Amino acid sequence: MPRRKPAGTRPHGLAGGPSGTNFLSMPWRPLIVVIATLALAACAGMPTPYQPKDNGTGYTQQQLDNHTWRVTFTGNDYTPRETVENYLLYRCAEVMLFGGYDKFIVLEKDIEPEVQYYTYAAPPSYIGPGIPPSRYSYYHYRYPYPEWPPYRVGSRVRYKATALIQPWTGGKPPEGALVLDAHALVRQLGPSIVLPKAPPA
Repeated sequence: MPRRKPAGTRPHGLAGGPSGTNFLSMPWRPLIVVIATLALAACAGMPTPYQPKDNGTGYTQQQLDNHTWRVTFTGNDYTPRETVENYLLYRCAEVMLFGGYDKFIVLEKDIEPEVQYYTYAAPPSYIGPGIPPSRYSYYHYRYPYPEWPPYRVGSRVRYKATALIQPWTGGKPPEGALVLDAHALVRQLGPSIVLPKAPPA
């Protein structure tokens, strides 16, 4: 005669108790969170386009006096340093052309890296044939579970470029100043400029 299960028992591994936990809680829930985080990061991982400053990234310009402008461009974590510098120079050229100047001098130019640190949840380690399970592996979970998730520290870098410029109409430029042709810069850098996508109609 087959033995009957005691009343109130639950299938192994599908509910709470020393033999297991809810199937959608530990250990799958942390893995689902990690996958969702990676999917969001993939969607957000686009370089800053050439645009006025918005949410901390983009270009700005400020006229300091009749002949001097300060121009900046700040990229996000996915914008290479070279792109930040090119967008800065392109904006400098546009500012000068809008003012009716063909050439300009760069009195100062600087590119500053800004490092930000963050923590993230490490996903469960992969277990291959013959490899002992790590403490945080899915196959190593026992009751009670170890503290989850194990956190790691990462870093991201974004660049801000700044230039101090003046129109140049001829004569000897100040010592150390760089003379640039605004028309030539626009022609040379124009094909690499990425504008923001237009919002859907």
